[in-house]
Amino acid sequence: MNRIFGILLMFALVKISFAQDAWSFQDCVDYALEHNLNLNQSKLNIAYAANTALQNKMDLFTPNINATVTEGFNFSNSINPLTYQFVTQNTTSTSMGLFMDFSIFQGLSRISSLKAAELDLDAAQMEQLELENNTKLTLANFYLNALLAKEALQITKDQNRLTLNQYKNTLALVQAGMLASGDKYEVEAQLANDELNIVNAENNLENALNQIKFLLQLDPFLPFDIQNFSALDLVIDETTITTESLSQIALKNLPNIKASEMRLESAKNQLKAAKGSLSPTLSVSAYLGSNYFSAAQEQVGEQIITTPIGLVSGTSDVVVASYSSPILGNKSFGNQVNDNFNQNVRINLNIHIFGKWQRMIAIDNAKLNILKSTFDVDLKKNALQQDIFTAQTNLKAAAKKYAANMQNREAAGLAYNYANEKYSVGVINNYEYETAKNRFIAAQTSVVQAKFEYLFRKMIANFYLTGTLGL
Repeated sequence: MNRIFGILLMFALVKISFAQDAWSFQDCVDYALEHNLNLNQSKLNIAYAANTALQNKMDLFTPNINATVTEGFNFSNSINPLTYQFVTQNTTSTSMGLFMDFSIFQGLSRISSLKAAELDLDAAQMEQLELENNTKLTLANFYLNALLAKEALQITKDQNRLTLNQYKNTLALVQAGMLASGDKYEVEAQLANDELNIVNAENNLENALNQIKFLLQLDPFLPFDIQNFSALDLVIDETTITTESLSQIALKNLPNIKASEMRLESAKNQLKAAKGSLSPTLSVSAYLGSNYFSAAQEQVGEQIITTPIGLVSGTSDVVVASYSSPILGNKSFGNQVNDNFNQNVRINLNIHIFGKWQRMIAIDNAKLNILKSTFDVDLKKNALQQDIFTAQTNLKAAAKKYAANMQNREAAGLAYNYANEKYSVGVINNYEYETAKNRFIAAQTSVVQAKFEYLFRKMIANFYLTGTLGL
C-alpha cells in the first residue's frame, strides 16, 4: 500500500508540475514533433520506403537460396529412381536439395529500381519535414492567437479598472452637484458590461489554449498555459528582400519542392527499369542434392554356388561348376545420400518474346508517371511563388497597419488623458468621457491585433527565407 501510495503521489506531483509550467513556443514544437498522431503516422511512410529500398538492394546484390526436402510414399508398384527398375513392393523415397539462383543481368532494371527506391526514401523524409513545418506553422498561428487572447483579456481588465476609477469620480461629482445622479447609473451599466467583456475574453483565451492542447494531443482536462510575450511594442524590421530573390531561396530550402523533384527523378528511374525489362536476362544457378530409396540394395557379401553341369563319359562321374553370387542387403540411408550426391551449375539466358504486352504497358505507365511528377513540380513551384508574393504583400501591409495603429493609440491615449482631466472637474459629461475612453480601448485592441498579425506575417516570410519557424 505504501508503494502504491508513493507511485500515485509521484504521478500527481508530475501532473501538477506539468500543469503549472507555462509552455514556450519551442516547448510546444518539441512536444508536437514527438507526440502528434499525424506526424507519427507519417513516419510509417519513411519506414515503408526504407524497407522498399532495402528490398531492392538485396534483390540486386544477393542470390536466391532455397533448401527442399521431399518425402514420397509408393504403394505396391514403383520405379527405383536410381536404376529405373520396376519394383513390386511398398517403398518410400526421400530427395534433398539446395538451390541457388543469381541474376547477373536484367537490362539494368534492378539498378534503376534501386535508385528509384532510394529517391523515394529521400522524398518521404522531405515530405515528413514538410508535414512538420505545416504543423509548426499551424501551432504558431494557434500560439499567437492565444497570446492575442491573453493581451485582449488584459485590456478588458484595464478597461474595467478605468471604469471603476470613473465610477469613483462620478460619485464624487454627483455628491458635489456637478453631475446628475443618472450619470451614476450609466457608469454602473458600463461596469456590468465590462464584467461581461472579461468573461468573454476569458472564454476566448480558453478556446485558444484548447486549440493548442488538441494539436499537441494533451489531456483536455489538464490545466495548460503558455508563456507571455515579453515585447510590448515591436520594432518594425525595415530590411526588405525582393520576391524573386526570396522565391529562389525558398526553392532551395523548402522540403516540399525537394520532395517533388525527388519524386520526378524516381519516376525517370522507374521508366529506365521498365525499359530494362525488355532486354534478355542472364542468370547463374547451382544445385546440390541427393536422394534415398527404401528398396535400393547393395552387396553385403558373396556366396559360392555349386551346380552339376554333366557326367564324365565312361565313369558316370558328375561334373560340377562353381561360381560366386553376391549377397544383397538394404542400402543404408547414409550410404545412399553419400553415393547419390550430385551437383550442377547452369548459366541461363532468357529472351523475352511475348509477355501479353505487360512490359509495354508498364513502360507507358512509367512515362505517364513522369508527366504527372513534372506537373506536380511545376504546380508546387507556382503555388510557392504565389504564396511568397502574398506573404510579402501581407507583411508590408501588416507593418504599415501596425505603425498606423501605434500612432492612433498614442493620439487616443492623449485624448483620453485630456478627457479624464476634464471629467474629473466636471467640464465634460459622462457620454463625452465614455467616448474618449472607448476610443482609447479600441486603439489598444487594434495595436495588439496588428502586433500579432505582423508577427505572424514576419514569421511566414522568415520561413521562406530560412526554412525554419520560430517566435
